[in-house]
Amino acid sequence: MRWTMAVLAAGLAGCTAARNVWRPEGDGGWSAARRREAVSALAPQAGVVDPLAAPTPAPGPTVYDLAAALAEARGGNRPMQAEALRVGIARRRALEARGRLLFPTTTAQARYTWYSDVRTTHVDLPPGVLPPGTQPFDVVLSDSDAGTVNAQVVLPLDITGELRQLLAAAQAGYRGAAAQRWAVELEQNLAVTRAYYDRLSAKRLREVTDETIALYRRQLADAQARFNAGQVTKNEVLEVDVVLRNAEQRRMREDVAVERTRWAFNEAIGVEVDAPTEVADVQARPDLPSIDDALQEAQQHNPILTQLFEHQRQLDAELSALERSRFPRFEAGGAMDYSTSNLFQPNQIGSGFVGMRWDLGTDTQREERIGAAKLAVDENKVQLESQLRALEQALRATLRTAEERLAALVTATAAIGQAEENLRIRQQLFSVGRAQSKDVLDAQRLLAEQRAVLATALYDAQTRRAEIQQLTGEPFEAMLAAGRE
Repeated sequence: MRWTMAVLAAGLAGCTAARNVWRPEGDGGWSAARRREAVSALAPQAGVVDPLAAPTPAPGPTVYDLAAALAEARGGNRPMQAEALRVGIARRRALEARGRLLFPTTTAQARYTWYSDVRTTHVDLPPGVLPPGTQPFDVVLSDSDAGTVNAQVVLPLDITGELRQLLAAAQAGYRGAAAQRWAVELEQNLAVTRAYYDRLSAKRLREVTDETIALYRRQLADAQARFNAGQVTKNEVLEVDVVLRNAEQRRMREDVAVERTRWAFNEAIGVEVDAPTEVADVQARPDLPSIDDALQEAQQHNPILTQLFEHQRQLDAELSALERSRFPRFEAGGAMDYSTSNLFQPNQIGSGFVGMRWDLGTDTQREERIGAAKLAVDENKVQLESQLRALEQALRATLRTAEERLAALVTATAAIGQAEENLRIRQQLFSVGRAQSKDVLDAQRLLAEQRAVLATALYDAQTRRAEIQQLTGEPFEAMLAAGRE
């Protein structure tokens, strides 16, 4: 009975395996339990909450200034980590190309073979060749079993320079990957900076909304008191009440925005998604460069531009290698052959050789690849021109936007005092019956608008300054150092 069950289980397992082989989607062994196990193992590294894990005490809030946030991102930002790995891949490819040029290729093959019989051949010699009385004999051609070992060392002779051009192309690809890594680091530093100032803006806007709600509540109380005294209509009270409710709803929406900016900031610096982080306020005005200085720095250091230049060198080298492949490829090396059979002596023999391989290209494939490579070179030149134009346009637009935000900051600073005085006058007129609730609400709305501009203009200008830093390709630490001077 046990043998029957074992055979049945083996048959069922074999049927399952065969079914998984024939099914195009396969199986993979990925069950819901295994997925849950994999997510639970990955969650601490990813910095996300695992609902099935034991709850841990919530840590206290961590306060970051911009320098600390950028430093945290260098170790925890996932796109930066991924780009560093891509640079390692490009480095390995450059070393692979170097190995083709400098080091020999060594291959070995071994085999032990059993034959069904010994192979022989009958020797039929002319009369008189063998001594008298010698019987005819057979010659053994192969044993019934024998082992062989063959080893070969081949070193390419790069007479035409094809391999040197392939190495130059791989090295240019490595430098391009390094430039791409710097571009991603600048992009993520900008993401950190933007999330930092977005948090400050969202927090200040919520404070402005709280101040506005306090004004609306005061106005509602005044309107209700005047309505009870028969001095205003019910419509004026209802108008203030609607405006107050809308402001309270806006505050709830801004609470969500504050949380979103916190999550975005945590994602950018690489800490846990829901970590209780805080950011330090910034009141310094950014120092804006001139357009000529910014263009000079960008044309010299912009990493996207650098990557395109390196890609141009890579394409040029690949094109040169393809053109050189029209000529013969030379190689030299040595070989060793060994057999356990004693039919031939010696059973181990070495050899050396010099040879060449020449692809005459009669299938036209190489010429088509060369034509495509030439087009790729021209296409990259067009991309370089396009990038130069886009870079200048972005710098000019970003610089002008930063200047406008700083001008708006100055305007709002002066306008707030006037808006506060306007509101005070409207409230006094309302209290003596010479103004309506709508007039007071308009004055409060004007004050709120100016406070909102004042709350966000500086942070917007700081963000634009960070965008200029990314476009010029300069480290963000230099921007922070300049701001402290």
